[in-house]
Amino acid sequence: MSNLTTFVPLTKLRPFKDNWRIQVKCLHSWKQNTPFAGDTFEMVLADQWGNKIHATSKRSLMQRIQRVLPIDSWGVIEHVTVTPAGGQYRTTNYKYKMVIAEDAVLSRSDLVDDRVFISLANYEEIENGTKKQAFLIDVIGRIHDLGDVQTVQVSGEDRKRVLFRLVDAEGNNLACCLWGTYAEQLEPFSLNGKDQTIICLIRFAKIKEFRGELQITNAFDATRLFLNAMIPEVSNITQRLSNDDLSVALVPKPSGKKDGKRILYNWNDAEIKTIAEVAEANQTMSQMDPTLLLF
Repeated sequence: MSNLTTFVPLTKLRPFKDNWRIQVKCLHSWKQNTPFAGDTFEMVLADQWGNKIHATSKRSLMQRIQRVLPIDSWGVIEHVTVTPAGGQYRTTNYKYKMVIAEDAVLSRSDLVDDRVFISLANYEEIENGTKKQAFLIDVIGRIHDLGDVQTVQVSGEDRKRVLFRLVDAEGNNLACCLWGTYAEQLEPFSLNGKDQTIICLIRFAKIKEFRGELQITNAFDATRLFLNAMIPEVSNITQRLSNDDLSVALVPKPSGKKDGKRILYNWNDAEIKTIAEVAEANQTMSQMDPTLLLF
């Protein structure tokens, strides 16, 4: 049986040691390719105390890990190491990331815990810069002003894109732009009527500034998107967002910031980079500062 006293909290992990025994839930996982790390398998893990850590392994270990630790399940991992975390688009604010190597021992856990450990960002903290752009965030809101899902050219390839605004329970709003498969998930709503209520939870979302406005977008495949999902941890917020009287407030912003009105920009002018291109840029920057490595 699972026993809390037999597992080390993620916050206790330290480098130069590998005899750790941890019990974790997989919040998300995805494949990644970068010039300096090659093909890897990335994960966000959480322990029963709510601590979160980014984990990485060679792509060759992916199937072995997924068999024991698929998304939204608990498992036990022994013999892992941690290294300093840094760079852009960090999935957690923990100072270390976990490395799962060939000698790691993985097994299933009998722990029953349906929490998904959401850490919702406040809209005002996003707009005033309290939430740093180097870290990915969880954000929830009601979709307002949903645009059509369009196909645009990016680096010579067709990619789908959708624009909308997220509104919180106080009427504050944020611009959003989702790409690829994330945009496709909104396509049925776009086609079947845009006046319906859509509660949108974006996990591990990226904050990006475009022409003076901070906006929310997906961070390649590191993001998870939930539409009208029944999640107990945010049920109270979901109920408030579903109120038919909810409206977009024109909230005054500090000097130099945009107001709450919709600002139309031509997203075709935006600079779009693949994760490999971002990683390559990080690698160049890391020659000046080693803390700027991706994850």
